[in-house]
Amino acid sequence: MRIALDARTIYAPQRRGIGKSLLELYRHLALVRPDWSVTAYHRSPGEVEALLPEPFVQPRMIEMPGDRFNAWDRFRLPLACRRDGADVLHCPANHCPTWMPIPTVVTIHDLIPLQMPDERHPRLGPRFERSVRTACQKASAITCPSDYTRACLIQDMDADPARVFVTPWADFGKAPHVDLAWRINIFEKYRVEPPFVLHFGATEPRKNTRRVIEAWAGLRKQLKSQVKLLVVGLDAQAQQELAVCTARLGIESSVVLHGFADEVDVPALLRLAHVLAYPSLSEGFGLPILEAFAAGTAVLTSNRTSLPEVAADAALMVDPEDFCAITKGLTKLLTDLVYRRELIKRGLTQMKQFTWRQAAERFAQAVEFAEQSDQQDRPPTKGKRGKAA
Repeated sequence: MRIALDARTIYAPQRRGIGKSLLELYRHLALVRPDWSVTAYHRSPGEVEALLPEPFVQPRMIEMPGDRFNAWDRFRLPLACRRDGADVLHCPANHCPTWMPIPTVVTIHDLIPLQMPDERHPRLGPRFERSVRTACQKASAITCPSDYTRACLIQDMDADPARVFVTPWADFGKAPHVDLAWRINIFEKYRVEPPFVLHFGATEPRKNTRRVIEAWAGLRKQLKSQVKLLVVGLDAQAQQELAVCTARLGIESSVVLHGFADEVDVPALLRLAHVLAYPSLSEGFGLPILEAFAAGTAVLTSNRTSLPEVAADAALMVDPEDFCAITKGLTKLLTDLVYRRELIKRGLTQMKQFTWRQAAERFAQAVEFAEQSDQQDRPPTKGKRGKAA
């Protein structure tokens, strides 16, 4: 099997969640299907770091001078795949070309741009919907990370259930030991020392950052004096806006607002935190929950969308729109040591349900389905007299 991979998220200058997960998926695909080969198409000029196992994966840069109207996606990539003799194209980041000359597997992580439109970018929603509907109509197979997303695709996008495969993500391995030097560096860099609660914030409303801060204000004064809330992942504008919010609530001394956390710091932050506050309004999966489980950190999360699938009984789940419920949940996790230890124990067990090897096997089955279904759809080859050969 020869797979053509749209690998731009892997070779991006700042690799985010999709890129990191895709990297792990293909590393393990090399283990479960060692006789396959992959061409990883990207647009990063210069030397490419050997991120994926070679010779299983061969990176290839293709460019399109004067690229307009997403022509790289729509034409350049599928044309290169066909010319290179690929059997299946994998588009891993919620979009796909309208022209699919070879069997195509599309990964759709969530429908959040439709369920919670970004008011700052009103054109993104319709564009995203067109791409997802194209995938549901034309793709040979669709993969998604959760049963929740699969149900949304079937119900809201009329996807064929037989063509939608769930390939859950997994954590990125055992959290590293945080030695004294690393500890001191983290404390100085993020201006916080244990005990603290970690929250991955964002300007987008679905991350629920403002409500987490309002819930923090509801904690007992004595508790706020002993524990800090560290919010990472904020751009400059969000930091300014939330600084005004914390000042208005009178909690600026117990809340640390920080920019984007370096990728290498995240495991240490999770291990050092007492609690991960992750009451997101909507997620396609919820990888930070598994990362917290691996780090031995208790989790407070949301009781909706895909998050209960990932957390099961190993996290404290609350209504994410009820800041009083978030306050009570945080109070329990910070004051009830026995309960917190029990959740940590359950988390270490729950994370074992999700492995990259299992994800790679399920993804391989989706690829095989795509190739086989395409062969079945092809008309029989005819000989010179017009009969099936």
